[in-house]
Amino acid sequence: MGEFVGIDPRWAQEVIRRMEAGKGVLGRTRPGLDAAIDEAGQDWAGHRGTTAMRRAWEFYHESQQDLKWRVDTLEQLVPVRERGMLTGTFPFGSETEAVPAAERTAHAILRALDQPATGADAAPETATGAEADEQAGGEEAGDVMERALAGAEGKTGDPAYAAALLATLGPDAFTRLLSDQAAPDTGGPAEDAVPADGGPVGGRVLAEAFASAERTGRLGDAWYELVDSAPAGVLTNLVTLASQSGAMLNRVATGLLGRPPAAGWSPRALIQAYERDPLAFQQLLAEHRDEARVLLDAAADDPGCAEPLASAVHEALKPGAGVDGLRERAWRTVVRGLGATLEIEDR
Repeated sequence: MGEFVGIDPRWAQEVIRRMEAGKGVLGRTRPGLDAAIDEAGQDWAGHRGTTAMRRAWEFYHESQQDLKWRVDTLEQLVPVRERGMLTGTFPFGSETEAVPAAERTAHAILRALDQPATGADAAPETATGAEADEQAGGEEAGDVMERALAGAEGKTGDPAYAAALLATLGPDAFTRLLSDQAAPDTGGPAEDAVPADGGPVGGRVLAEAFASAERTGRLGDAWYELVDSAPAGVLTNLVTLASQSGAMLNRVATGLLGRPPAAGWSPRALIQAYERDPLAFQQLLAEHRDEARVLLDAAADDPGCAEPLASAVHEALKPGAGVDGLRERAWRTVVRGLGATLEIEDR
């Protein structure tokens, strides 16, 4: 069971830094003290050597890890970044509770992926550990998987849980699951580009887990390689089913915009994502001009993009938004793009 927690992240980070300084002092002192004790031999007046120093170092280290987990979790759970005290109810009481719970969920999903049969033999243990034999009788494997992912909803704000879930699933299974949520571009309204509820296998939960783990630096290299090579439908779901960090959104966008439109990406998915994160859009416009112009050109040809594009451009370029120099360069990209469009129309 979780607990209600209140932390001021700024002061918590200061405590973490001070504990790191304490670890540094202990780490530098111990070797010399150990050598002095060995040299003194029987003449050493103490009794326990540097055992207490080692335990103090371990206390600092464990306290740092726990405090960092608490800060990271609170910052994921609280959607609005504010200075001062942040409060929230944690889904788990500690990181050591979160990790095995995530692993159970992931194993349930993996076993459902590998066992498409029905009946009790195909039913894995659920994430909550609830009497799988009774619940799984006659269930399709997809139902078991959907139930497991539904049980993870609300827990992916814990970055330790999110990272353990992804690590146990692995990039290949993650891609398979999220690709099931890919919605073809039918030319309909922009809001129909992806399923609003995350679909039957919980794409939203998976995308949220990715965001939580990535924002807190808990993703390994294999996951960034996945972003560079995954199918377009997977990547568009990743950025539309959950709000990713600005750096990740731009990484996905530049990768997609380097592919031809026939590769399956739609400008609507990216524009919707940038409407939620206009500062990331400002950075794309300023620092990735070629890709930004591809996006603007593609969006201009899609009537469903008009309103969200106008909103994203307004928020990215309005006075005071982001960094002055970056905003000015973003303006130039938009103006030059409009000039090119007008020139083509005149011809």
